[in-house]
Amino acid sequence: MVNSQIFCKFGLIGENLDLKENVSLEIDKEGRILHIDFESPGKILDIKPENNNNLMIPGLINSHIHIADNFAKEMGFNKELREIVAPTFGVKHKILRQTPEDIIIEGIQKAVLEMLSNGITYFIDFREGGIDGVNLLKKALKQGPINYLILGRFEDESEIESIFNLADGVGLPSYNKITTTNKKWIIDSKQKFKKIIACHCAENSHNKNLIKNMFNDDLVDVIVHGTRFLKEDLEKIKKRKKSLILCPRCNGYFGSGFPPIPEILKLRIPVSLGTDNLMANNPDMFEEMRYLYRISRVLCSYDKEIKLTSQELLKMVTINAARNFYLNNEIGSISEGKSADLFLINLNDPNLYIYNLDCKNIYHLIVQRTKSENIKKTYIKGKIAFERK
Repeated sequence: MVNSQIFCKFGLIGENLDLKENVSLEIDKEGRILHIDFESPGKILDIKPENNNNLMIPGLINSHIHIADNFAKEMGFNKELREIVAPTFGVKHKILRQTPEDIIIEGIQKAVLEMLSNGITYFIDFREGGIDGVNLLKKALKQGPINYLILGRFEDESEIESIFNLADGVGLPSYNKITTTNKKWIIDSKQKFKKIIACHCAENSHNKNLIKNMFNDDLVDVIVHGTRFLKEDLEKIKKRKKSLILCPRCNGYFGSGFPPIPEILKLRIPVSLGTDNLMANNPDMFEEMRYLYRISRVLCSYDKEIKLTSQELLKMVTINAARNFYLNNEIGSISEGKSADLFLINLNDPNLYIYNLDCKNIYHLIVQRTKSENIKKTYIKGKIAFERK
C-alpha cells in the first residue's frame, strides 16, 4: 500500500505546538506519521483570500465524558448535582435504566459524530452500568472511527476483576467505592491487568478523610474535578505526579463552583480538560478552553502574574491530555511516529479574519474564535473521519 500525504498551508507541529508553514505529512499504511516537512513562517503570516489557508491542528482529546446520556440532553437543567448524577437513584441513572438500548446506542453514535465535527479524535468515557454498560458502549462504537478509552464501573465485588479485564481501566464515581472489603480485590486486579484507576473527587464538597485515604492508598492514577481541592491537596497531586482533569463548564452547569485555578497555575500542574455529562454539556473543547480562560481571569485577578496562555490552553486538550492517560507515544501532537490524528480549520472564514495575523496572536485566534463550522476535515490515522459539506 502506498504511503499517503496531507498538505496544509499552516500547522501546529510537535510537543510545543510550534506554528509552521507549508506543512506536508507522509503517513504510512498504519496511519502513523513517517515524516514531516515544513518551513518556518515569517513574523506576519501571508493570508490572502484567494489562497487555501487551512491550518492543521492536533486532534483534540476529551479527557472526561459520560457519553451514554447524550439522548437525555438538558434533563438536568436547573437541578442540583446529586439530584442528577448520584448513583444509583439520581435522575440520570434512573433514565439510563429505563431507556431502551437502541435509543442509548443512537445517542452515543450521534455524540461521536458531534465530537468529530468539533475536532475531537479521542475521548475517555466513565462508563456506568457495570459489565453491561461497558459492553453496550463497545457495541455502539464497534464500527465508528473515533478513538477512546472506556473506564468501567463495577456494581459490586463480583464485577471488579471482570471490569478490569473488559474495560481499559476503572472510573470510580467517588473514592468511597473503595472499602475495606473490596480494596484487596482492586489492588490484585490492578496489578494483574496493569490498568489505570480514575476517580471523581471533591467535585461538590471537600471530604478530608476521603481525600486523605485516596492519597494514602495510592491506587488512583487520574483525579477528575477537584473543584473543592485545597492547596495542600494540589501539592500532593504535584508531588505524587497524579493526573488532574478539570471540567469547568459542567461544574458551572451544576453550580458546583470553580476549579482552584490560581493554585493549579502556581504549582504548574499539567491539567487536561473534559466536557463531562453530555446531558449537561455539548462536547466542544473550544468552549471548554474559553470558559476556563474567562474564569481564570476573574479568579487570578488579584495576581497579575498568573495568566493562562493560549498555548497552555491548547496543550490541555492535546499534549497534557495524552500524557495524563499515558498515550503520549501514540497521540497528542503532530509528530513523527505518532498517529495522524488532526483536523483542519480554514483561516479564510469570516469569523477568523484578522488584520496582520502573526505567529503569536494566531494562538489567541484559534482558542477564542474557532467554532465547529470552521472545522473542515477531521483525520484519524490519516484517513478522513469527518468532512464538512
